[in-house]
Amino acid sequence: MTTNTNTQEQFISILTASIESQEFVRLTLGKYRGKEEFLNKIVVKLIKIKSGIRLSLTYCYKTKEIGKNYSTQEGIDLINTLIGKDFMSSRLFTIKQDVQLEYGNHQKLKLSFIKPTFPNSTTTIPQEHDRKKKRLIESENNPYLTALGITNKEGHIVKTMEDKFRQINKFIEIVDSLLESSGLAAINQLSVVDMGSGKGYLTFAMYDFLNNILNKQVSVTGIESRTDLVDFCNSLAESVNFGNLHFEQGNIKSYSAEKTDVTIALHACDTATDDAIYQGIKSDSSLIILAPCCHKQVRKEIHPSTSVKDLLKFGILLERQSEIVTDGLRALLLELSGYEAKVFEFISSEHTSKNIMIVGIKTNRNIDKDRILSQIQEIKSLYGIKFHYLETLLFPNQLFSPDLADLIKA
Repeated sequence: MTTNTNTQEQFISILTASIESQEFVRLTLGKYRGKEEFLNKIVVKLIKIKSGIRLSLTYCYKTKEIGKNYSTQEGIDLINTLIGKDFMSSRLFTIKQDVQLEYGNHQKLKLSFIKPTFPNSTTTIPQEHDRKKKRLIESENNPYLTALGITNKEGHIVKTMEDKFRQINKFIEIVDSLLESSGLAAINQLSVVDMGSGKGYLTFAMYDFLNNILNKQVSVTGIESRTDLVDFCNSLAESVNFGNLHFEQGNIKSYSAEKTDVTIALHACDTATDDAIYQGIKSDSSLIILAPCCHKQVRKEIHPSTSVKDLLKFGILLERQSEIVTDGLRALLLELSGYEAKVFEFISSEHTSKNIMIVGIKTNRNIDKDRILSQIQEIKSLYGIKFHYLETLLFPNQLFSPDLADLIKA
């Protein structure tokens, strides 16, 4: 017990020193063992408010996040009480090193020093009220919005494009939040690939937000199959001096991406979404953001068991269930690949029917592969699905539980 106490005290001492020396980036508390339902982890950051510098603890639940601010010492004292009692894993990120504190079997404590995840991070403490102002793209003095037909020359939103402008702002708001939860907010240089960028509405907004509002050094590449749109977007990017925004002609499946921080695919049709997920995983993206469109592949595969067969004899119910099963399996396959998966409403269905967003955040936590594989196979068995297209990309040489899959009638 004394050894454990000394080790935890050493970790807290390193945490305190990193804050005092302005080397602190963030802290995560994971492997929750407490009694509060649906709480997964706590993310700790430094913020500056009117009353001074505070430690901000974000409690991350399954479907919500709750923030609480403390003075530096109060926050450190609270963290010290939570470690080993409610949270079995703690990881401190600093610009010089990462420090991992892990409670293992029989409460055995291990302290590890790891190469820094964020060596190029800025240690400037963000002001909370400033951050709230950075969420939206302004309609005025944004010539790319005019060129895209969203605003007129006076900077007023064109009435027929109000929903599109609302979608853009919602997307940027989501991205802002995801940068924080993924740890990318602390990185100055980011690379982004937009798979299936189309006319570039969200691609231009993403570049504008990261480069001009967050002042990051960012490289954004849009991949689009239609040559006329690629030419249009490249010309527009040049005319508005978006120097590190480029568009390439090609398709998602054949694109060869190097290491990419963020992979985006919004409304890529049917299995093109799966191609984008695969590209994101292959390029080791820290963040994968998807808004699926069409779910034809799994719908054709569905041959349901008796328990759900009668429910799916109605076309509209089969269509909606196909969407749920397709996206649910995508989320599970992301988890199996080392990502924390989130599925939520992108924008109200009042404005678009394509309103589901799937997000994968790269995580270092241990994966219960057996549990996830079991869940995937149970779903496939219930709906009589031999394969999900993404599964064939990630595991081309075998289906999960092939013996069971072979029993499913085609």
